[in-house]
Amino acid sequence: MRVNRFNVGLLSTVLAIGIAGCDSQSSESQQQSKAPQATPVEVITMTKKPTTMYSELPARVVATRVSEVRPQVTGILQKRLFEEGQLVEQGDVLYQIDPAPYQADVNSAQAAHVKAKADEAVLKKTALRYKDLVQRKLISQDEYDTADGNWQQAKAQSAVAQAALDNAKISLSYTKVTAPISGRIDISNVTEGALVTANQEVALTTIQPLDPIYINMTQSSLSMAKIKKTLGSNDNPKVGVKLEDGTEYDQMGTLTFSGTKVDSSTGSVTLRAKVPNPDSILLPGMFVRAEIVIADQKPMYTLSQALVNFGQGGQATVFVVEDGKATIRPVKTGSTVNGNKWVIESGLKDGDQVISSNLMKLRPDAPVSIVSDDNDAKSTHK
Repeated sequence: MRVNRFNVGLLSTVLAIGIAGCDSQSSESQQQSKAPQATPVEVITMTKKPTTMYSELPARVVATRVSEVRPQVTGILQKRLFEEGQLVEQGDVLYQIDPAPYQADVNSAQAAHVKAKADEAVLKKTALRYKDLVQRKLISQDEYDTADGNWQQAKAQSAVAQAALDNAKISLSYTKVTAPISGRIDISNVTEGALVTANQEVALTTIQPLDPIYINMTQSSLSMAKIKKTLGSNDNPKVGVKLEDGTEYDQMGTLTFSGTKVDSSTGSVTLRAKVPNPDSILLPGMFVRAEIVIADQKPMYTLSQALVNFGQGGQATVFVVEDGKATIRPVKTGSTVNGNKWVIESGLKDGDQVISSNLMKLRPDAPVSIVSDDNDAKSTHK
């Protein structure tokens, strides 16, 4: 059988073209498989948001005043007239000391005063009568002078008796031991039947006002200078309180005092805040955390701490999207807010897209594809 040479040649040409096409497609497929795949990422588009910034310091609660109650007279304690831990008002009677000996002193002083006044009255009449007689020259001047001198002496004795009576009454009043200030009263250090003495060393009890109350804290002089620079003209910033269990106290206080000198041994400055305490939740001696508001609703850039990486030299960086690639951007961090965010002081601007997911898979200049834009900065490190 004869084969057409033209058909054989045509078939050879077709096969060659087909084989060449297959080789070209295979090469393109290999090149595509070698190209890096874009990593899907979520981003946060940066914009300044109203932010409240705190400076948190260890602090201790102290009363605005502390009054130690002591007896001012000596005697046997008859009664305790308060419940320990209750609120008392200034002037409330707290203890009753046996008043009998002091009442006797008052009675004696009253009698002495009555006698002195009576003597004064008699000698006054005599002096006035002698004055008339000497004017009529019925008695000598010496007799009148003696009578007048006796009257003046009687007046002085009457004043002395009055003073003694007043003193006796004061001592009697001291048998009722009263509250010198209003506040919450502590436990009693004495019981009925105890002998108490005037100005004794051990106080009968103590009274401390609890509303408002002070929060004392210390801050390094360097940090204090930074806080003052941030506060500007605001001399009385608000102060929050975090309790020992980490919960936030529901009342805000005000910074009322900043130390006038630096402690040479610690390099610190003492600060004091006054905080409302209507329910007596804050008690003297408690350790708390004070949060000084150094920026209130100030527009700032903030980022979750999980999105900021710190190198060996301490340089902070974040990943941002630039031209479809992951780019490392140096930033400067400031204070922390909300416990888990950095304030970004520089390095970012409005519109920058900070990568917030798949950070462990990223490499510098690696291609990325944005799958989500979280403007509320709610994402976490994945």
